[in-house]
Amino acid sequence: MSIFYEFLFLTLLISIEAPPPKGSFYWTDREISCVSYSINRTRCVLNHPQLGPEQNPECFDELDENGNRLKTFCALGCEESLEATLVKKIPSFSRECSQYFTYNLERRRQDWYLWRNGTCLDATIRFHLICGTPTNPKVFYRQNEELFLYEDAKD
Repeated sequence: MSIFYEFLFLTLLISIEAPPPKGSFYWTDREISCVSYSINRTRCVLNHPQLGPEQNPECFDELDENGNRLKTFCALGCEESLEATLVKKIPSFSRECSQYFTYNLERRRQDWYLWRNGTCLDATIRFHLICGTPTNPKVFYRQNEELFLYEDAKD
């Protein structure tokens, strides 16, 4: 019986430790699909809910000193997001892609990127993810239009 109480206590302690963030968080869905055509030939498409599909979204390779590919990074279009979370991979039983070892998310160049390496580079797979912002992006853009003007734009 004491094991049950220890488990209950630890469960309550864990749930109390991290309070939820104050205010609303706005989430947007993304899906990135990668299709392998042959070894070292994979093409990815980012499906953005407002912008539609984008072929090889700012994808680039990270190479070692010998020119061998270590990781491939693809942008997710979550520039304003404080958080990005992988929801699932499809197919979920893919042994080639194992989170934290052969794929994960990383913040780089003012955006969130999906990186893949090892056996996951040559796998045909889809990743469903979400990007989170503390404010509604539509309201933010409307209130800060000057941030998104180009210097060479005509008035």
